[in-house]
Amino acid sequence: MDFFADEAPQTPTDQSELVVEAWCVLLVDDEPEVHDVTRMALRGFEFHKRPLELLSAYSAAEARSIFGSRDDIALAIVDVVMETEHAGLDLVRYLREECANHRTRLVLRTGQAGQAPEDRVIRDYDIDDYKEKTDLTTQKLRTLLYSMLRSYRDLCLIDTQRGGLSKVLNAVPKVQSAATLNVFASTVLEQLTSLLYLGDSAVYCLVLPGEGGDAQCARTLAATGRFVRFEVGPTFESLPEEVVGRFKSVLASKASAHFDDAFVLYLGGANGSVNLLYVTHVEPLNSFDEQLLEMFTHNVAITFQNISLMEDIQATSRELVYLLAGAVEARSRETGAHVKRVSIISERLAQLAGLSDIETELIKLASPLHDVGKVAIPDAILHKSGSLDAAEWEIMKRHVEHGVQILSGSQRAIIRKGAEIAAHHHERWDGAGYPNGLVGEQIPISGRITALADVFDALGSRRSYKQAYPEEQVIEVIRNERGRHFDPVLTDLLLHNASEFLAIRRQFPDDEHDG
Repeated sequence: MDFFADEAPQTPTDQSELVVEAWCVLLVDDEPEVHDVTRMALRGFEFHKRPLELLSAYSAAEARSIFGSRDDIALAIVDVVMETEHAGLDLVRYLREECANHRTRLVLRTGQAGQAPEDRVIRDYDIDDYKEKTDLTTQKLRTLLYSMLRSYRDLCLIDTQRGGLSKVLNAVPKVQSAATLNVFASTVLEQLTSLLYLGDSAVYCLVLPGEGGDAQCARTLAATGRFVRFEVGPTFESLPEEVVGRFKSVLASKASAHFDDAFVLYLGGANGSVNLLYVTHVEPLNSFDEQLLEMFTHNVAITFQNISLMEDIQATSRELVYLLAGAVEARSRETGAHVKRVSIISERLAQLAGLSDIETELIKLASPLHDVGKVAIPDAILHKSGSLDAAEWEIMKRHVEHGVQILSGSQRAIIRKGAEIAAHHHERWDGAGYPNGLVGEQIPISGRITALADVFDALGSRRSYKQAYPEEQVIEVIRNERGRHFDPVLTDLLLHNASEFLAIRRQFPDDEHDG
């Protein structure tokens, strides 16, 4: 089972070439020397190992323009008096009310405190602090930045987790396939690393048993940040060399390991499998962080195992249906390829008809059971080379009743759908069918679909009572029976896509016996 990241793979970039994202801080002041002094005071400043990107605006109008082109401004230090006596206050109101920007931290800085009294400004304007220029020494300025950047970081985290929670909730009911598990696990991993203030890049691999921990049996179940860009497949060799090396080291030691910039979790799984989780970090993890990461890894591993088991059960169910239907066809001296083709043709018709994925899948799996009642028909009638007389035909028609009896009583969706199809696949759109003479949409859509698929395929196959029709004649018969034997809408769908359906017949010829 292959798992793929939810972004297209790109050419890997060496970790040493990765650019560290900077905190964007905007200085808004009409005095150039204020910009120079501020830049000097903040020289070499870092927070969480990320430097500053200092932008300058010399008026409120210029600041508006910069805000219009950037959505990553963490902090704006704004002078009150610039092109007007209240230009800074107007800028604050513009950002909070008109732009609905509640993430950027806003600090008013003034050299004329009397122009805007502190109490009134803090009460009436959505700002985060108010400072006089004379109060902002180098140390106080740096302290202010630490405080404001922490607040900005936490607001970004809340917004990210709100969006991430939505993704998680949307993915939960869909965790039933390999691709969806990858999306779900990656989304949860992204939120978890964000919550723990870890790096934004992580990758989770499951090393399957049977090859002694060899990298060739690895599967990537989740990837975030820069690791999403790397090709994901049956090996983690395509990941950065440093990551691969650390994975191999942990596999060899069979123990988790701490590195200066990352943590690799080793967790043994069921049936000899091994779970490896690689997370980057800014600061070392504590024991609680490790417990949460282990909990995540353990639960995704269980989900993976359950999905694998579910797929194995589903595959077994499909195989049993094909074997049962194939046995019926063999008794009728027909090939198992017929039921396979009817299944595929029915599935495609259901898709073209716009049925739901669940209904389409049920019709695909159940349609091979349409003639299961033939097991109760005597060989003399079932194998008769000529036409059946009236009495024999009445016996033959009872295969519908026998099929329903065989399949009735089950609470399994596939078997129940099989009983529905067996009961209705000989009804006709014009009401001339059997056993109940239903008309038009009185016939369940599953029966209408399987009836068309069954006849379309049977016409092109040799039977004890006829030779195979050439493709042109098959299409002509189907066209002539539109609105009589068959649902006209379904018939049009088949005729408009005739080449596709004929290709299915060629793909699984009658000499194939792998029912």
